[in-house]
Amino acid sequence: MTLDTFEALSVLSAILGILILGTTLLRTNLSFYRMHTLAIAAVTAWIAHITKEDHLFVVALGVFLIKVIFIPNFLNWVMKKVDVGSDKQAFIAAPLSMHLGALMLGLSFLLSKQIPGLVGGHDSHLGSTAAMSILFTGVLLMLTRRAALSQIVGFLVIENGIYLFAITQTHGMPMLVEMGLLLEVLVGVMISGLLLFNIKKSFEHIDVSQLTELKD
Repeated sequence: MTLDTFEALSVLSAILGILILGTTLLRTNLSFYRMHTLAIAAVTAWIAHITKEDHLFVVALGVFLIKVIFIPNFLNWVMKKVDVGSDKQAFIAAPLSMHLGALMLGLSFLLSKQIPGLVGGHDSHLGSTAAMSILFTGVLLMLTRRAALSQIVGFLVIENGIYLFAITQTHGMPMLVEMGLLLEVLVGVMISGLLLFNIKKSFEHIDVSQLTELKD
């Protein structure tokens, strides 16, 4: 089976998402997130090319500027300020998490065949497979990591999965909706960064598992 550009970029984004699970080094996590999101921006641009929807080029540019350039750089800056470089006390070892992510990719392929309306659409199957795999990867990241910064990355990966599913199955929502979602993600990340500063200042750590012990 030969993959065309659309399918190859979708699968590449899913694989790069899984690689985020393979290390607890936060800087490396953000680098993989950057490349993973760049592949999704490329999917958006390619869909714009094949559908002749010019507004999707604007959306692809927005994804690139906000989610590939600004957000990783902002989180790297936050990481330096809170002086945390890794998520050493993850609940599940990074290699095992990555293998679970690979299994989720296979499960996503099986699940995509059960979605009504996708029968006969090979690119739709691979698009939905990649999107569900990314969604599972984000959930797994949030469930297995303890550092608050890892939780933010997990949330961003989940959002990428939802976005990829929407863009590959609808071939583009109205630009106002797309740009509104990007703005919400941007604001959410900036607020999360401010919360990280407050958590670090108040408790001298960003381990979310320890926040369950807070009392009035």
